[in-house]
Amino acid sequence: MGISREFDIQNSRRVLVVDDDASVRRLFIQLFKREKFSVDEASNGEMALDMIAANQYDLILTDLHMEEIGGLDVLEAAKRKDKHLQVLILTGFGSISSAVQAMKKGAYEYLSKPIDAESFMVKVRNALERRRMGILLELQQQKLDQYHRLIDQDLGLAKQVQASLVPKYFENQHIGIAVEYLPMIGLGGDFADIYDDGRGCVRFTVIDVTGHGITAALLVNRVCSEIRKIVRDGLSPREIVHSLNKFFCESFTHTGMFLTIMTVKVDFKKKEICWAGSAHPAGILWRRSKQKKMLLNSQNFIVGFEPNDVDKFAHDCVRFEAGDRIILYTDGIVEAENELERPFGLHGLQSSLQKHGRKDIARAAAEVLKDVQEFAPGQLHDDILLMLAEIK
Repeated sequence: MGISREFDIQNSRRVLVVDDDASVRRLFIQLFKREKFSVDEASNGEMALDMIAANQYDLILTDLHMEEIGGLDVLEAAKRKDKHLQVLILTGFGSISSAVQAMKKGAYEYLSKPIDAESFMVKVRNALERRRMGILLELQQQKLDQYHRLIDQDLGLAKQVQASLVPKYFENQHIGIAVEYLPMIGLGGDFADIYDDGRGCVRFTVIDVTGHGITAALLVNRVCSEIRKIVRDGLSPREIVHSLNKFFCESFTHTGMFLTIMTVKVDFKKKEICWAGSAHPAGILWRRSKQKKMLLNSQNFIVGFEPNDVDKFAHDCVRFEAGDRIILYTDGIVEAENELERPFGLHGLQSSLQKHGRKDIARAAAEVLKDVQEFAPGQLHDDILLMLAEIK
C-alpha cells in the first residue's frame, strides 16, 4: 500500500497493544504512556483486526499465541494495511521456527517474555525510526517516479518532433528518395532534408552532429531550420556547406560540438549530380548500366572547426543516367560492430546494397538497415541514417 495522506512523520507515535492477558496489556500501556505515546488496546485478535482496519498506527505490539486469531494473523493484517507499520511479536514460549516465520512475514522484532523495559523501549524507538525512514524513502521515490514520468512525457514528445524532421519518402517524375532513420536512444544527432525547387533540381542533404541524445537532438533542431533556409536560397553545394559552417561557427563556438554534412544537387536539365561533403562518409553513386560504383568523397573539413571564405570550399559534379542510384548515410552504419567488435564497414554496406539492388528503394533501404541490425544486434552505439535515391 502506498502513502495516501500527509501526516507528521517525526511526531506520529500511535501504538496498538494486543494481548489476551489484561495484566500484560496494562504493563505495556504504562510503558508507552510514560514515553508520551498514544496507545490503544485490543484484548483479542479479532478486535485487533477491526481496530487496524479503522485506524492508522505506527507500531503494533501483539502476543503471538491467542485463541482463533493469533499474532501472525494480526501481523499479516497490519502489513496489508500499511507496509511501513512496524510489528513487535511477543510470546512467553517461543520457538526458533515461529520466530523465523514471524520475521519472514515482516515482523520487526520477536520478543520473549519477560522483557526488560529499557531494552524494550530501545527496540520500539528503532522500529519507529525504521518506519520513518521507510516512509521518507517511499515519498522520495514517489517524487522521483513523478519526475521520471514527466521526463518520459517530454522525451516522447521530443522523439515525435525529431522524427517529423526526417523525411521518410519523396518522389516526383524525375527521382524517388527513401530514408531510414534509427536513433541510438530515441533522440539523436542525425538529420536529413529533401527539397524540390520546382525548377528541375532536387537537393538532398544528410547531417550528423557529434554526440548523441538530448544535446545532439537540440542542436539538430536548430540546424534543421538553418539548413532548410540555406538550401532553399538556391545555393550551390559548396556555398551551402560554407553558409552552414559560417552559421555554426558564429552560433556554437566553444561548445565542442561539430557536424559532418553531405549535400547533393541533382539537376535534371543538365543531367548532372553535384555534391559537397564536410568530413562526412563518402556517398555512393551506383551506375546501373555499368554495374559499377563511384564514391562521392567529402572535399571539405568538418563543419564548426573554423570559419573560412567560400573559395576555400569545394564541390564536384558528374553526369548521371536513368536508373543510377545515390546512397548517403551516417557513420553509425559503417561503424556498427558485431560481438567480435568487427565493424559492418563500407564493404558490408556495399554488399548489402548490391544484395537488395533489384528491390524498390523503400524496401531496399529497409532491408539494408535490417542487415546492419542483424550484423550488430543489441544496443546501438551511434545513430543510423540511410538515404537511398534512384533517378528515373
